[in-house]
Amino acid sequence: MNQAETTLKIAAEEIKEVLRKHNLAAAVALHSPGHGEYFVHLNPSYSCAYMYQDNGVRFYSKKEDYKTPKEQLEKQADTANMLKLLTDTTAFNFGCLDFLSKQFDELTGAEHY
Repeated sequence: MNQAETTLKIAAEEIKEVLRKHNLAAAVALHSPGHGEYFVHLNPSYSCAYMYQDNGVRFYSKKEDYKTPKEQLEKQADTANMLKLLTDTTAFNFGCLDFLSKQFDELTGAEHY
């Protein structure tokens, strides 16, 4: 792993710490020249999603883990909302960046390998 990749990995871990501190979920893309790092953090306390090994997600929502059926339903609803909003905002960001990237490539003649 080179210095740029190491820097991105370190920055990603620092961002995950901030997300844990503030009990937030996120979809994050980082860039340094020639390198990119992307991760999703789906582990806030209001989520029944659990990430492991950075590329797998499981959902835990057993009836016995909640005090009431209402509490279980609320956590499921919060998880569904989290996933939907992260998906929608990631798709929106992709559309904007894809448009800008294509415009810039056209204006400058940039090539990607």
